[in-house]
Amino acid sequence: MFRLVLTVLAGALAVSAIACGDAKLYPYVRTKPPTNCLATDVMLGFAAVASSGTDGGAPAGPTTGGGDLPPFPVHDIEGLTAELHRSEPRVILLDGMLTASDTIKVTLDKDMRNGNKTLIGVGANSGLTGAGLDLGYSDNVIVRNLKISRVSIGEGDAITVLDSHHIWIDHCDLSSDREGAAAGTDGLVDITHGSSFVTVSWTLFHDHKDTTLVGHTPNPTPEQQAEDEGLSVTYHHNGFFKVNSGPRIRWGTAHVANNHFDDITSFGIVSDSAATVFVDSNMFEDNVLMNAVTTSYGDPIPGAMIESGDRFPAGFKLDIMRPTVAPPPLPYSYNADMPASVVPLVMYCAGTGKLPF
Repeated sequence: MFRLVLTVLAGALAVSAIACGDAKLYPYVRTKPPTNCLATDVMLGFAAVASSGTDGGAPAGPTTGGGDLPPFPVHDIEGLTAELHRSEPRVILLDGMLTASDTIKVTLDKDMRNGNKTLIGVGANSGLTGAGLDLGYSDNVIVRNLKISRVSIGEGDAITVLDSHHIWIDHCDLSSDREGAAAGTDGLVDITHGSSFVTVSWTLFHDHKDTTLVGHTPNPTPEQQAEDEGLSVTYHHNGFFKVNSGPRIRWGTAHVANNHFDDITSFGIVSDSAATVFVDSNMFEDNVLMNAVTTSYGDPIPGAMIESGDRFPAGFKLDIMRPTVAPPPLPYSYNADMPASVVPLVMYCAGTGKLPF
């Protein structure tokens, strides 16, 4: 049903664009989204999967965040941090763009894990600038409809996911600068240290260098390697534009489907360091200048990739390492949209302000 709604929406948008003389539907103009964007208000991928047990603990998931609790509005950094640090579940509505002078954390002490939080931005322009959001050692967290930009403090990431499980990042807008004072900042979403059951969906990654890393080092200790082999992440219906790179996955398992890559200077998707990456029905524009997808980008050990249904840049020759042994299937079903429909879907329905928050 989800695919049917999105396919109908994509067709309608394409017809409308042609009628108006728009040949490419570019750039990502902020036009009013159609009401059909409500069909994107659904969790898919690893975040929607229940685990058999994390770190030897009890079964967990799917991701519910703060559940159906009444939302609690916050308007300043003090209120935001106070609500995130509570031990009980919370649904938090962040109203306005806040300038942060320190990283905003859900968990203050890794030995006392926190979580069960939903953080939602209000409208199209609510979020953080200057510092990012740290979900390290936090489980069952939902982050939606936030703008985070120009992070230059702490880890330098817009969103850090470290040793966490069941995380859903959805309908966000993440950026810094490709040049200038913020150009040296780190990633936009980094997912490391064995984080599992993570989904990143309907999010715009733009005006940055390296956007999102899964698995933190190509030279881990045996303990670190064992940890990161448990990584599991889904990326779907995200827009990557005016950046150096898209997702780079090490050691773990990732599913990268129905994303739009435009104006990329280095690579679209990398599987490295024995990672297994399912790459499905993504749209790569012709200005993805170097590697649309690759299984070797400098790490001592290459990764493996299962690829199907992607639209690659003109002249791109697919040359990837495929698994020598068939990997386990993904633990969820996913009906991919056609790559041609991804462009209008992401343009109109990804990012902030597209759902009635």
